[in-house]
Amino acid sequence: MVTLFVLNVAEFQSLIQVARRQAGVEIIDGPPGYTRIRSAGVIELKRKDLGVKPAVWYGALTGGVVGRVVEYSRDTLRIEKEDS
Repeated sequence: MVTLFVLNVAEFQSLIQVARRQAGVEIIDGPPGYTRIRSAGVIELKRKDLGVKPAVWYGALTGGVVGRVVEYSRDTLRIEKEDS
């Protein structure tokens, strides 16, 4: 599973809201203070869809990731399964 751990603060709530609308993605409670965005395939988020400024965007991975970050540009975050 690919997982993005999101710190439960107001600045990051748009990550959860946008991910919730994506097919194949589930939102579940994580460790205390975190929410997990999880997918059997790929997690892909676009900064413009989230409506966040670059400073918040570049902090999106501070909660941790399970998977391989294959793109983390100014506008796109793409996490895929790690190669086995």
